[in-house]
Amino acid sequence: MKRYTIIGSGQYNWDIIKLRKYPDDFTIGKRNPFVEETLIEEVGGTCGNVMCMLSHFGWNVFPQLKLTNSEEGQKLADSLTQYGCDTRYVYLVEGGGFSGMTCTHRKSKKTGEHELGLRSFGPNGSRFRKITELRARDEVPAFLDTITETPDVYFFDHNEAGPRMIATNLHNRGSLIYFECENSSDWKKFIKSVEVADIVKFSDENVPDVSFVDKYNDKLFIQTQGSKGLQFKLGNGNWIHLDPVPVKNVVDWEGCGDTISAVFIDELGKIGLPKVSELTEEQVISALKVATGKAALCTQFYGSKGWL
Repeated sequence: MKRYTIIGSGQYNWDIIKLRKYPDDFTIGKRNPFVEETLIEEVGGTCGNVMCMLSHFGWNVFPQLKLTNSEEGQKLADSLTQYGCDTRYVYLVEGGGFSGMTCTHRKSKKTGEHELGLRSFGPNGSRFRKITELRARDEVPAFLDTITETPDVYFFDHNEAGPRMIATNLHNRGSLIYFECENSSDWKKFIKSVEVADIVKFSDENVPDVSFVDKYNDKLFIQTQGSKGLQFKLGNGNWIHLDPVPVKNVVDWEGCGDTISAVFIDELGKIGLPKVSELTEEQVISALKVATGKAALCTQFYGSKGWL
């Protein structure tokens, strides 16, 4: 089987996964003493997870991001290398970006149920992330000039002009474009990203109203629906719903959507990575069933990639 190539631009976090324990038991509504154990520290984020998973599956993976030239930026780049990614398009520069996310598994003070506390941070522990996208006006053209071999797939999850410009150029060269919506708050940018993509995936939390897709008959849309499963629409077809794989005891639900994307892309590779116009609904159903099965497995492990 051909070893496919993918370039990925977007969210690359430094993930810190913590587990909060309560040595004196837990009482709802009370302030309970606790201790925290750090379970995992590694690259994460939507794009980061998808790239690392596909590298694990045997793809040639090229993350594309601009990191701060510091110990923090280097450790994120090193984590990508440890997962087998080719970091030739990972630039460590002054003024580069860095994004961190602390994920704390704990019990809810109100209900006692398992919950996940999320706190983002930037370089040197600051409260603010720094962007890792390339500037469209100068950095993107320079980057595109360095690409001598067109990737089979280009994946992006940020709505910004830089990734959209890369997507447009690579689509014209023949790449399959996969857009994973991380944030739809700027609807105009979201639609611009949709228009340059072949496959568009989003959650019902980010994009609850799917009526806009009727304007497009040349794309595959996938909407994840949490515990309800997911639905997809291929070309002019109708929405088709797939039930989730049942899971009794969920350990960690972070990374399930990323797992679906990575496994789905890999499954398309196994059937020759057809163009969207060549895909059948049966092929999409088959690939998504494998992907949702792996997403269910993902929930049984701490961290987005623990199931690997």
